[in-house]
Amino acid sequence: MSKKRRNKKYRPRAVRPPMIVGAALVFGPIQAVIDQIERDGTVTTNRAGTPIFQDSTGTWYCTATAIQGVIDHCEMWCTRHGRTLPLDSLREFQRFIKYTVNIPASLLDRLRRDLPAIQSAMARGNPDDMLDLLTQVKIRDELERAT
Repeated sequence: MSKKRRNKKYRPRAVRPPMIVGAALVFGPIQAVIDQIERDGTVTTNRAGTPIFQDSTGTWYCTATAIQGVIDHCEMWCTRHGRTLPLDSLREFQRFIKYTVNIPASLLDRLRRDLPAIQSAMARGNPDDMLDLLTQVKIRDELERAT
């Protein structure tokens, strides 16, 4: 048995770190909101009664809008990669938060089941692809606001 020499020169590929930290920064506040609901039965709101959360940098955001942004990002990822993610519970949660409706325990259970799968898919994503998806979602949102 003779060994064939490789004609192509070996070039190591650039190592791209997974988006584990980025995914944790995005999904951590959502999980904190769920924890607060399970613990106290409450959500943090601003003076107008809109549910809000604080990210790791101390900035406050509208909870429903932020969750919708995550859903949009994940939907675009699914379309681009031809895969599905269990987003139904997150969509339902976003509607409950948006309209400040009491959240049933069954929904919280489904979120606890589905969020790790969604976060895992986003954590394994290519950083360049994730940034491109984020840009696409921002462009789409701006176009929707303009019309």
